[in-house]
Amino acid sequence: MTNKNQLFYLMQIAGGTFPSGGFSQSWGLETYVSCGKVADEQSFVEFAETYLESTLALCEGPIMCRAYELSRDWDSEKIKELEELSCAVKVTKESRESSVRMGKAFMRIMADITEDEKLPQVKKLCGPEGITYPVIYGLVCGRVGLDMENAMESFVFSTVNALVQSAVKLIPLGNKQAQKILLELYPAMEKTVRKGLETPVSEISNFCPGIDIASIAHESLPTRLYMS
Repeated sequence: MTNKNQLFYLMQIAGGTFPSGGFSQSWGLETYVSCGKVADEQSFVEFAETYLESTLALCEGPIMCRAYELSRDWDSEKIKELEELSCAVKVTKESRESSVRMGKAFMRIMADITEDEKLPQVKKLCGPEGITYPVIYGLVCGRVGLDMENAMESFVFSTVNALVQSAVKLIPLGNKQAQKILLELYPAMEKTVRKGLETPVSEISNFCPGIDIASIAHESLPTRLYMS
């Protein structure tokens, strides 16, 4: 795959129009907004930076990168172990189900449009429960020959972009504010990419009690726009 085609490919799978279901997630933000803890641009930026520094940098990002590495030799047992870890570090039921739902959607589309003999095996490998989003994202990017750092950048940006779009609807924020926030979050995204690339499996963790509590509380909100 040429460098130009790699860029096109990354923009396609990380774009807001790709039907993986990221548009239906708020990653705990809806709960924070409903209880008044996130109510404006500044408080949202603080929320987004916390999500980047904890969940994306130390958990989902490293899992995506380690899945990418496993995609080359395709060690089925190690892929299965990584998927088990990916499920285990998601503390709440809602966060696990949301990740699997996105993973299923991503896998279904990519297995159909990507000419790779290994990707259809993922369904058998992980069983009827499906596969979490960071694992299948890494496997796909590795199998099609994308650069790992670029894959990590697209993974982080697509998540943050979806989070910002959720904030536009929930707080609400203006479209100009949303673009300003994305620019403001670039340094945090860059740090998250570096951390994800460097973190080994043995150091993967997910400690963010506030977001976990928000995820639990989200299930019982009287009205909800988002699935997480």
